Amino acid sequence: MPGFWSDSPLVPSSAAWAWLGRRWSRPDLLFTALIVQAVGIALPALVGGVAPALISAFLFGATFLGIGTIALAAGSHLQYPRAVALLTAGYSVGQILGPLVVTPLLRNGYHQALILAAVVVATAAVAAAVLRVGFPHQLPAADDRGVGEERVSARC
Repeated sequence: MPGFWSDSPLVPSSAAWAWLGRRWSRPDLLFTALIVQAVGIALPALVGGVAPALISAFLFGATFLGIGTIALAAGSHLQYPRAVALLTAGYSVGQILGPLVVTPLLRNGYHQALILAAVVVATAAVAAAVLRVGFPHQLPAADDRGVGEERVSARC
C-alpha cells in the first residue's frame, strides 16, 4: 500500500504528542488528548454531515496512539505497584466490553453508542485531571543512555 504511512495522521500525531510531552506534564497532556478524542467521538452524533464525520475521524486518529503512549508513560511514574500492567489490562477490558455494551444501542443507528463512548472517554479525562494530584513533579530526562541526566520539570 504505497503512501499509506505518509498519508496517515497517526505517524505525524505520534511525533506531535512526543513534542508536546516535552512541554506539558503527562497528566495535562493526557487530559487534553482525552478531551479532544471525546469531542471527536461525539461530533458525528451531535452534528450530521460529511464534514463533521471527517473532522471526527481526524480527531480520533490524531489522539489514538498518543493516549496509549502517554497513559503508559504516566503509569510508570505513579509509584503504584504494577500501574502500567493495570492500565494495560483496563484498556484491554474496555476494548472487549465496549462493543458488547453498545450493541443494544445500535438498533437506531450509532448516535447513542457514540455518545456513550464519548462519556466514557470524558470520564477518563476527569481521571487524568485527578492524576495530577499525586504525580511526581520531577521526571527523569527522556534519554536513558546517561546523556542529559538532568531532571526536567513537569508543570504539575
